[in-house]
Amino acid sequence: MIIQSIRHEWPEKAGFILDRPHGPEEFIFIHYFNSVDLLSNNEVIRTKPHACIVVSANKPQWFKSEQKLVHDWFHFTKDTYNSKITNESIPVIMNTYGIEPDKVYYPSDSLEITNTVRKMESEFFTDVGFSEELCDLYIRQIFILMARSSKDNMSGISIKKNLLHKVEQVRRQMFFFPMEDWPVSKMAKMAGLSESRFYTVYKGVYKITPNRDLIFARIEKAKNLLSSQGYSVNEAAEALGYNSVYHFIRQFKAVTGSTPGEFKI
Repeated sequence: MIIQSIRHEWPEKAGFILDRPHGPEEFIFIHYFNSVDLLSNNEVIRTKPHACIVVSANKPQWFKSEQKLVHDWFHFTKDTYNSKITNESIPVIMNTYGIEPDKVYYPSDSLEITNTVRKMESEFFTDVGFSEELCDLYIRQIFILMARSSKDNMSGISIKKNLLHKVEQVRRQMFFFPMEDWPVSKMAKMAGLSESRFYTVYKGVYKITPNRDLIFARIEKAKNLLSSQGYSVNEAAEALGYNSVYHFIRQFKAVTGSTPGEFKI
């Protein structure tokens, strides 16, 4: 599949309406941070926060956000030779994971959706080599998360929405400020949970421990500082809260397979 346009955390004013009576010329993935009214399979519904949908090509598209809108989105086509695709030519990848166009999904890890779209956006605008192939893998990841959410709903496996929201908010803060110290005690207090309960919910939802997640967040940020912002290895380590540059180098290599210096080159 080929990305035509993409943005993560894209804002619009309260009251924003998008109305395409004849639909877009390509498929569109959208992740809405807030509740919206939208057209889904010929009826207008009110979504819950963090709804995801793949809008069909050449079918009416409509949605309205009463509050300030924030959303991730990307337009995509099947290949470079067919920039206009019809509803009958649903990408094979959607069928592979059972993703139905114009159906609303609620992936449990909405933050991962945004992080993935952000990485796709970076690939789209930089194109440092194999970007199309990597974006294809990212799209597969998003569709897998959507497919899993459908199975979880059918099996009755869920965590209370208010509890999930608390943990997600803490995780988002950690990702915004990875340079700070984030012991489980601090995160649990922010979520209003005991340490053991917070740890259990966090690992159950994100399939990773909070400490390991923080390491990955720091290394992802470090890659951006080194490659896009011209930071030196020492500057990146300091910016991300490492007391020892050698500790930073060890963690970076453990995650990426190369040292920060090798990555920067």
